[in-house]
Order: sequence, then structure tokens, then C-alpha cells
Amino acid sequence: MKMKEHSGHRDRIKSKILKNGLDGFLDYEILETLLFYTIPMKDTKESAKDLLKEFKTLEKTLSASKDEILSLKIKGITENTCIYFKLLHDLNKKLYKEKFREQIILNSVEATYNYLKSSIGLSEKEVFKIIFLSAGNEYLGDEIIFLGTIDRSQIYPREIVKCVLKYNAKSVIFSHNHPSGNPKPSQADLEMTKKLKKILEPLEVRVLDHIIITPEKYYSFLEEGII
Repeated sequence: MKMKEHSGHRDRIKSKILKNGLDGFLDYEILETLLFYTIPMKDTKESAKDLLKEFKTLEKTLSASKDEILSLKIKGITENTCIYFKLLHDLNKKLYKEKFREQIILNSVEATYNYLKSSIGLSEKEVFKIIFLSAGNEYLGDEIIFLGTIDRSQIYPREIVKCVLKYNAKSVIFSHNHPSGNPKPSQADLEMTKKLKKILEPLEVRVLDHIIITPEKYYSFLEEGII
């Protein structure tokens, strides 16, 4: 009887999604539905609520590491769930990136911030990313240069030059996130920016901006007159 109840509940949710998408769904209901595909024939509502209780948001749940998820010892959650979450999270980033590449020109600080916020704004570690642009400031691509606390000793000129040549870039935008939520640059941020500009000068590659990203706001070296 219990199995039939779960089957009927799942069928109703699937029909609702096919008809209206996720309109009206709460976060735990979305997560509950995702878990249908890794936890067969069992109620997944409580497991979904337990995950959200720990990670707070859907994005943080889907981006959590395998160790973080499995350490909670939630009923029904296995390595397959972790793989499924990572696949969904990374696929979403890839699709978002493709959409920007085809439809959006990064022609303002705000547009660039909105693009970067989705990829590095919510990271709990510092991520340093460079956006590569053409002579007409068209988006060519971007690369994560390193992870971790920003420090000049972590800058590898050869890797940066390699990326510039790979994209045949004529200008770049530096960016990194501040997990603390405070976008104000540190002294290390300022010194690193100067060093990177010097590295790129012989290649005649312009540094258009360095944007520090948080989930709610940003700091633009260009807008502040530093670049």
C-alpha cells in the first residue's frame, strides 16, 4: 500500500511539472523531486528537508561536496545522489555560460557582475577568474586561474600569457570573489592587479577592470578609478 502511495504521489508531481514547470514549487519540493531519480520507491520529502536544513539553499545543496553530503547520513542518500547533484550543478553552469556567450555582450560592469555572480559569487573559496575579450570587447571565453586566498605568489605569468594567446585576447577583465561578503579590495588585491597589468603590457593586452564579486554586490576597480 505504501509503495502505491509513493508511486501515485510521484506521478502527480511529474504531471504537474510537465504541465506548469516548477511554478509554485517550494525548494524542498524541487529537491524532493530530484531525489526521485536516485532514491527509488521511497518517500524523499524528509530527506529533501534534511538536506535544505543543512545547506540552506538549492544552489548550496547541489554544489556541496560528496563528503559534506554523505557525512549527514541522511536516509537514502548515496554516492549516486552526490554524482547526480554535481551533474545538475555543472550542467546548469555550462548552459548558463553558453547562453551568455550567444546572447549577451559584457558591455557594462553590471552585466559582467551578473555573469560572474552565477559562476563564482557563491563559492565558499576565493576563485580568481579572467575574462578574455576581443578588440571589440566581445566575449571570447574565461578561465579560472587559481583557487584559494589571493596572493601574489600564486600568480603564474606563464599560465596567464598562455590563456591570452589561446583566445587571441586584446583585453581582459580580472575577477575574484570574497566569500566574506565584503567586496572591498585588500592590499594584496591591489598589488596583484598591478603585477598582472605589468605582465600583460608587453603583449599589448589592456586590463579593462578588476571586479570583486559577492552574492549581493561588487567592487569595480574601473568605477573606483583604480584602473
